[in-house]
Amino acid sequence: MKKILEHLKNKKVFALYLVGVLLLSSGLSYAFFTATSSASGSGSISSVDTATVKSEGLVGDGNISFNEADIYPGHTAIASIKVTGTGENTPLLYNVIFEGTNTFTTPINYTIYKVDQNIEVSYSCTPTTKVVSGAMMYYEECTGNNITSLGSPIKSGTICNGKTTLLDNEVIVTSLDGTITYYYVVIEYPNQDNEQNADIGSTLSGTIKVESNGEYPTPSVVFVGNTTQGSNGWYKSASITSNITSYTDDYEVEYCTTTSETCIPDTSPTLSDNSFTINLDNNADAQRVCVRITDGYNQTGEGCSLGYKIDGENPTVTIASESVDKTSIKVTVNGSDSYSGISSYKFSSDNGSNYEIINTSEDTYTYTFNNLESGTAYNIKVQVIDEAGNIGEISKEISTESDREAANYILASANRPTGQTTDWTGQTTYYYTGNPNNWVQFGGFWWRIIRINGDGSIRMIYQGTTAFGAGEAMLKLGQSAFNGSDSNKTHVGLVYDGINQHGSGQPSTIMTKLNNWYKSNLVSYEEQFIDTGVGFCSDRNMAIGYNWTSSIINYASYDRYNGPASLQCNSEDILSEDNGKLPNSIGLLTIDEYVLAGSSNGFLYFGGTDYWTMSPSSFRNNALVFCVKMGGSTSECIVSSSIHFLPVINLNANVSLTGDGTSTNPFVVVGAS
Repeated sequence: MKKILEHLKNKKVFALYLVGVLLLSSGLSYAFFTATSSASGSGSISSVDTATVKSEGLVGDGNISFNEADIYPGHTAIASIKVTGTGENTPLLYNVIFEGTNTFTTPINYTIYKVDQNIEVSYSCTPTTKVVSGAMMYYEECTGNNITSLGSPIKSGTICNGKTTLLDNEVIVTSLDGTITYYYVVIEYPNQDNEQNADIGSTLSGTIKVESNGEYPTPSVVFVGNTTQGSNGWYKSASITSNITSYTDDYEVEYCTTTSETCIPDTSPTLSDNSFTINLDNNADAQRVCVRITDGYNQTGEGCSLGYKIDGENPTVTIASESVDKTSIKVTVNGSDSYSGISSYKFSSDNGSNYEIINTSEDTYTYTFNNLESGTAYNIKVQVIDEAGNIGEISKEISTESDREAANYILASANRPTGQTTDWTGQTTYYYTGNPNNWVQFGGFWWRIIRINGDGSIRMIYQGTTAFGAGEAMLKLGQSAFNGSDSNKTHVGLVYDGINQHGSGQPSTIMTKLNNWYKSNLVSYEEQFIDTGVGFCSDRNMAIGYNWTSSIINYASYDRYNGPASLQCNSEDILSEDNGKLPNSIGLLTIDEYVLAGSSNGFLYFGGTDYWTMSPSSFRNNALVFCVKMGGSTSECIVSSSIHFLPVINLNANVSLTGDGTSTNPFVVVGAS
């Protein structure tokens, strides 16, 4: 063992050969590096030799070496290399490498410092001995001089046999005067406090070089279009995601949107994971996003996305006028589109189950549905499609003319109705006002026409067995409560369910009276003469400012009482045999019909007694329904009050009539007078 230690003491085992080399990437103009390095085997700074490399090859040479000396475990030495970058403010990449021979078994450590000036540093090493397990051990104790001036180390590791990359992807920004960086490499043969016999005869020799990795990568942007495809080069929506690649953490991004080929970025986006997304607006011209990135080395990357024409709005369509006859419906539609423009129209008479397509860009188009059945309601649906494929549509129920024999007969007579408006069928209804000649004989009774409904059916109110016998008729029919209890707001409905605002299923007290009278007097006429579809309006909508949960409410008819009257009706409140909400096709007058007829100045004021309408008015601790008073005024009557009533029915539009409507020559329903 002693012989081995003595041999290790005398062995010259540590030699370091350093040359600074930087290879310039080809094609770079006016940029080169100078690498300068120095070291000494005893740890002191040696003189500087310079090697310069340009793209055409090596033009200078220099070297640094450790002096031959006995090297023991614990020995530490320091070498420096100076890198100079000369050029036009170009960031360049390079690696600092060791290349040579290392046959030591014990790892040879290195530590690197990086500074911007030349600093006088060194290591002083003193050979010494100690006794380990009775044997003499030789090693070195080394002290650094001014090492703390180098700051903190930037990298440490071990030197391999062959090539070791000490630092990779180092950056230097060239300047005309030359940008200088100093690297200090500390090399240590560590004392592991063992015999280290395997190192006998080992050597370390080689060079420290600087080799080029080319220019620092410029930043870049990749655009991803997130689109909803339309047609004909249009998109229903599009957003542009810009994915940024920058090799420095500090970079700036600006963007702009344009309908030109390019624009000058001037807006800073909000970045998330090195990307941002811009939603493009509707525009008839192709829009794109342009982006510019500037990295920490003042390098720029820029580009513009593809352009997209955006139309994300559905076109609008309205039915401007319509006309019907017995076998056809003609509609004129207006289409409008703000961006891509109209491409086509589609027309359906069966609510969209089947369409006919008309390819036209016209804003107005007239289309006729032919070969239809008379007296039939059709669910007309019209679509307008723009160039992007967006669809706007409108639906409307339109009925062909029935033979409307009764309606046409009355309208052609001298005693035709004088007022007109639109009812819930969406068609024109004609109503009588004042004291007209509107008398009808039907089913063995006298009636007066309230109005011709929009579907052509004839709405009539019962007058008894003689003309001008309404008062006598009411006395004969007797009195009835509207409903048996006035403590529940649902009891204002002609039918109700006790819970819901528009409920049905249970007949009111007055409805039961009407049903009984109908079954006793008119049910045999129903199939041929009485309309079961148009129905009656038990309007239970709320007045403005009220809602169903309030303890005190006004109904919509309360607001309308002072005008204007309306013959529209919520679909939930239309009651008929056909929709299953009435057992028989019979109802009462509405307050709106009373007002349109002229109130106390009209034919629906009979004098002498009060009678019910079917229009709810309010709920204020009691359920209240409008009633006509004997003096012609109207009032809110508690539903449990017992007053008179007059039935209302609807004649089929196609019944045959004779007469002229006067009390001496009334309209007579042929076959059911």
